[in-house]
Amino acid sequence: MRLKTFRAPLAAAAALAAVLAGAPAHAQDEDRPVSGDIVTTPGPELRGRMDGERYDVWANVIGLKPHGGDETLVVYCIDIKTPLDTESPYAEGDWEESGVPNLEQVRWVLYNGFPNVGAKDLIEDSGAEVNPEWSDAKVDEVAYAGTQAAVWFFTDDWTLLTDNPVKGGNNGEDEAVLAVYEHLTEDTGRVPDPSEYVLDLDGEESAAYHNGRFGPYILRSNAGAVTLTAEGGKLETPDGQKVESLFDGEPFWIVLDEGSDEITVKGSAAYDLPIGRVFLATNDEALSGDAVNPLTAGESQKLILAQPREGEVPAEWKFALEAPTEKPEESAKPQLPVTGSGLSLAFAGGLALLVGGMTVIVFAKRRRATH
Repeated sequence: MRLKTFRAPLAAAAALAAVLAGAPAHAQDEDRPVSGDIVTTPGPELRGRMDGERYDVWANVIGLKPHGGDETLVVYCIDIKTPLDTESPYAEGDWEESGVPNLEQVRWVLYNGFPNVGAKDLIEDSGAEVNPEWSDAKVDEVAYAGTQAAVWFFTDDWTLLTDNPVKGGNNGEDEAVLAVYEHLTEDTGRVPDPSEYVLDLDGEESAAYHNGRFGPYILRSNAGAVTLTAEGGKLETPDGQKVESLFDGEPFWIVLDEGSDEITVKGSAAYDLPIGRVFLATNDEALSGDAVNPLTAGESQKLILAQPREGEVPAEWKFALEAPTEKPEESAKPQLPVTGSGLSLAFAGGLALLVGGMTVIVFAKRRRATH
């Protein structure tokens, strides 16, 4: 008899694990919000329109220097009408808390804008030219201004003028800033939130045993290449090669180690995205952990992190497998395993299942991404 694969909604899975295992199942413990201080460098004044009227604004280059770190991270304003608070620390908050629209489009702008695309490359990809007389800092300033203008287009419904968009702009600034802005606001795509990434398997119901291996199992992932490892056996491609990584829709087979009747398969997909972490002004009391409300944005400008961070989408599957007893006349036919179970879980929560009278606990945690 082959055991079926049972699944449960993620929200219910953690509760089920708590009941059966006697302890709560958690995703990885959250650290305190990342916090830092604001630094600015003067940038150009951009000429635009908002709510049907002229609205000019300075596109100063804004940086966030995280507490305890040396690197200054590039951030953008997502709140054009509110003054920037350079005296208070800023702490990581939620997009929903910020009340700013169009997160997916803003992510796309950041992913395709500066600094994720080099300043010179961004300007040239936009169809403009880099003035050879510009310093490296000037090139960065122009690319930043064009990207900031595109961010404001989606967060504040602000539009950059096509006629003299940079006040006092000369030596190609006007053309370059406008070109970057138009490049990032035309045909804008979407960059998904990492919570949308999924690792899973198909084939548990149809996998068969043939020539010493079980399968095929089909990897399902929208997070790109997935690195796979196994304990208690090995994974093979259709032609018998060792599996190290697979993409969505690619199959693999399981070969158990001698004397083993179970295997644990672990998958991991890495992503590197500017996921739109919002930063809000706060105070020292809140950062100390003494305040009831850790974030007090008030009337200070909201910011969004532009630079990417690395993250991981992990998953784990455990299979209990037993090869069927083959009769000579049936040896050439693929056969279903006598027992087999695939316990799969994406990267949130925990899952506890009763399989054949045995409690099996599988936890998969999302690693907290770092800068």
